[in-house]
Amino acid sequence: MNTPQAAGLAQATMKAAGMLERKCKPPFAITLAIWQVLILTGWNATRLLTSLLWREALERYAPWPGHLYIGASGGLWTLTGILLLWGFWRRARRIRLAWLSASAAYALWLWADRLFVQAERRADWPFDLALTGLLLGFLWTVALLPRYRTYFEREAHERESKDTSVA
Repeated sequence: MNTPQAAGLAQATMKAAGMLERKCKPPFAITLAIWQVLILTGWNATRLLTSLLWREALERYAPWPGHLYIGASGGLWTLTGILLLWGFWRRARRIRLAWLSASAAYALWLWADRLFVQAERRADWPFDLALTGLLLGFLWTVALLPRYRTYFEREAHERESKDTSVA
């Protein structure tokens, strides 16, 4: 049963089941960006779980904005991160736009939270601002450079319609 036809059938079955590895390994810069999304998703999942498990302590010692704000914002950004990671895994065509939008929205939320919600102003804000700009610049550069853009483009045979009949 080691005929080329049987091997081709087995490979086609595994491909249809999604069991074969992807042909294209992500470039190093995209891998770094995926790790950034993964780390922020984990951080916000921790915020969500903390708001659920330590609700009484947060109500007692941090009454404003409260555990609901921490949990809701953590849940929103966890869900956003999961969707982005899923889009990266699928190499979805529109993931770059979602990635750029989410990174800009996260940076805006982070600074709005820091300026309007957090009680005390920290002295290291210039460093945080520079780091935010550096990370956003990196993400936007990776998302917009043509050599990384090709990673998200699907192969021609994947884009073609399965139906070849002429109406």
